[in-house]
Amino acid sequence: MTPLRLNPNRPAAAPRAAGTPRLLETFMMNRTLIAGAVLSSLILGACATSQPPPAALVEARSTLRQAELDPAVLTHAPLELKKATDSLNRANQLQDKGESVDEIRSAAYVANQQAKTAMAIAKAKGNDVAIAGAEADRERTRSEMLAAKAQRAETDTRAAQAQSSIAQRQTAHAEARTLSAQAGAVDARQQAERLQQQLAALQATQTERGMLVTLGDVLFENNRAEVKPGAQASLAKLADFLQQNPSRSVLIEGHTDSVGSAASNTTLSRRRAAAVDMALEGLGLAANRATTVGYGEDYPVADNTSASNRALNRRVEIYIAENDQPVKQRR
Repeated sequence: MTPLRLNPNRPAAAPRAAGTPRLLETFMMNRTLIAGAVLSSLILGACATSQPPPAALVEARSTLRQAELDPAVLTHAPLELKKATDSLNRANQLQDKGESVDEIRSAAYVANQQAKTAMAIAKAKGNDVAIAGAEADRERTRSEMLAAKAQRAETDTRAAQAQSSIAQRQTAHAEARTLSAQAGAVDARQQAERLQQQLAALQATQTERGMLVTLGDVLFENNRAEVKPGAQASLAKLADFLQQNPSRSVLIEGHTDSVGSAASNTTLSRRRAAAVDMALEGLGLAANRATTVGYGEDYPVADNTSASNRALNRRVEIYIAENDQPVKQRR
């Protein structure tokens, strides 16, 4: 250690005050010298122990800091990170104690390699986790696709079954309609045959106004409007026919010959038409089913020059409409 020297250029001490003891001056001077020596020793000692860290230690500190900031290292390699931290602490202690650079470098190298190992392990495990997650995602996607495919197949099967059921019902309905149409045709044919038989029994004729059934004056006594008892058989056939054809409208017309006044003949023809209507109602025909009218001597079918011709004109004509249409009126 270099001895402390006094500066020859130091200015002379100020003249002490009068009456200051020489012993106090000597004490103050020695105190100053001792303090300066202690300070110099501390400075030199600090310079001797505070050597800069080697590059290996700086690198180890940086690598460990990088590892500590990596979440993957904290998750997947905590033990390796602890080993690296312990090794770096040992290197720092060697640096603080002023140990040899080789020892510091060796400890720092170990810490640096352990920190790198921790990051490598964390990266590898992270990759494994990512791969496992991707595999799980693929498997889940595959399972979902298979489930969707199965669902579509089931839906298609149900749709096909529904279509088949609809087709079967449609076929059954078509067959039923065919059978019904065939039965209806048979029934219509039978009804037409019965109608022809009934009309033949009534001696009906086809006219442009409808089917015509003519009842001669055998129904009534001369100048009377009461139906004879013997006419009930003919009227019963007519009533039965009308009841079997309830939708057909009926018009009953009364006619007379020219004997007597026109007014009396009109009245008589109306009474005879009404009498036939009442007789048919008595045989089961619905009330108000028929319409009655009397034309008197206005519409003869033969001239009134002979008794036989006048007998033809004394009649009741019953018109039965066809196809549910009303009977056409006389022109």
